[in-house]
Amino acid sequence: MDTLVKTTADEINSSLIDFIKKAFKGKKIVVHIYEDDSNETDYLLSDPLTKKRLLESIENVNKNSSLKEYSIEQIESILNDDGA
Repeated sequence: MDTLVKTTADEINSSLIDFIKKAFKGKKIVVHIYEDDSNETDYLLSDPLTKKRLLESIENVNKNSSLKEYSIEQIESILNDDGA
């Protein structure tokens, strides 16, 4: 199993440690910690198709066009839909 946890040092707490211990109980693990100085915007803009979609979405928001509105109940229903 390969798991990536992205967080800040200030957010590390006993719950995270408990999760790691439970998820990998009895397994040998390697904990590799490094400072993440990547910029997510630069990453998204590095792919031409993703850049095009992102810029079009920003333009749609600025023009108030092609927007969809959902209630919190609709969002919860979508998130809880198991595809059945």
